[in-house]
Parts: sequence; C-alpha cells; structure tokens
Amino acid sequence: MTGTSAKAPPDPYRDILGVDFGPDRLNSNVRAFEDILNAIRTLRECDLTDVHPAVVFDPASGYGEEGAP
Repeated sequence: MTGTSAKAPPDPYRDILGVDFGPDRLNSNVRAFEDILNAIRTLRECDLTDVHPAVVFDPASGYGEEGAP
C-alpha cells in the first residue's frame, strides 16, 4: 500500500439505514420533513429552566407514607 488511501465516508441512508433512495426521492423526503426539523430546532432553543413539568413521576407515591399503619 502506498501513502494514504482515501476511503469515502459511509452513506447514512444506504450504508447505515439500509435504504437506497434515488436522488429525486431523497430530495422529496428531505423537503417533506424540513418543517418538522425546524420545529424541533425551535423547541431546543426554548429556555425551560424555570418551567415546572405538568407531571412529576414519583415511584414511591403508590406505597403510602413511611411508618403509616
């Protein structure tokens, strides 16, 4: 072997997910889900530091108070 052999990175759709979309179908899929991706990005930018969740999970709540008869 000589020097460096440049290997192309794996195609995320074909090599990793196992689907082989044509270029037109792939572009159509990307455009179809673009709005969802933008909404996810917007939600990730929200500062929820001071927002308390509507439901708080407490696994001990079903067992009653400790020491109760």
